[in-house]
Amino acid sequence: MNTPISVFIVTYNEQQMLDEVLRSVAQFDEIIVVDSGSTDNTVDIAKQHGAKVLKQSWLGFASQKQFAMEACRNEWCFNLDGDEVVPEQVVSEIQQRVNQQQYTGLRVYFEDLFMGAPMHRSAHKRSIVRVFQKSKTHYPTQRLVHENVIVDGTTHTVPGLIVHHGYDDLATYMAKQNRYSSLGAQEKFARGKTCSLIKLSLVFPLMFIKEYFLRKHVLSGFRGLILATTNAMYAFLKEAKLYELHRRNKQKTDKDHW
Repeated sequence: MNTPISVFIVTYNEQQMLDEVLRSVAQFDEIIVVDSGSTDNTVDIAKQHGAKVLKQSWLGFASQKQFAMEACRNEWCFNLDGDEVVPEQVVSEIQQRVNQQQYTGLRVYFEDLFMGAPMHRSAHKRSIVRVFQKSKTHYPTQRLVHENVIVDGTTHTVPGLIVHHGYDDLATYMAKQNRYSSLGAQEKFARGKTCSLIKLSLVFPLMFIKEYFLRKHVLSGFRGLILATTNAMYAFLKEAKLYELHRRNKQKTDKDHW
């Protein structure tokens, strides 16, 4: 008998891929969709698939997912985004490993589609712990972005790749990178991180080398060059925006002293 697993998804205007996403995880025991005010057909699509839909104004990435996790009735939870499709083999592998009850969390890999196609099979693939025991896991709610869970226990890697469509369109990807770099800079500023001319100067070329050569995006031709450059720009923008925050804060402080 399979151990029941709750899938939870936080959504905002996810109608483009949500139908395929929910069909891919239909065999799991429960689907929770926490929506933050979609104006498209996201909620209707979720209800058509029998998902339990909860309305919750946006709390931030980590807090929104923590809220969704706590709404799940099962101990084992699987967090998925509204643009991530789980192949049948990966679904089977997740269920088998949960049934074994040997781990606290499971790490899954992603095939990020970019400009209409996956990257080269030898290129770097993202991996995140997305399946876990609820009672031994929490989200770092102090973080504004990159809200990966903190698991108290051992984790194991699941073979196979979840297909992620969220990076497919270049304009959409760059918009996300712009937004995330702002949040990342705000988070660093709040932690008291200072800006550095040396880091601001070197972060772009060093990140480009890491992405293009070490992560082997060079093998994907023009698309690899574009992806590596965009990711390096994200790292640069985060540092540049941190500098801007410090500059504006100093200007405000100086003005208050006039």
